[in-house]
Amino acid sequence: MRPETRTELGKQGVEIASVRGTLQALAESASGFAFSMGVETRRDHVKYLQKRISDMEEKLADVQHKLNEIEWGEK
Repeated sequence: MRPETRTELGKQGVEIASVRGTLQALAESASGFAFSMGVETRRDHVKYLQKRISDMEEKLADVQHKLNEIEWGEK
């Protein structure tokens, strides 16, 4: 494996770990908010969670695209 490929794979692994950490934190923050907040605060929190999940989906799509480029670049 070329050194450049190894470096790029390492970067994508870091991105995946970052996304996983963010999703874990979001799951933890969502678990206790239902009863401890008012209705408006819950709505705002749900919107925040939806936005962050959407951001993470975008990051994962980017990683997937880069990994595909790496795969086809090595052949």
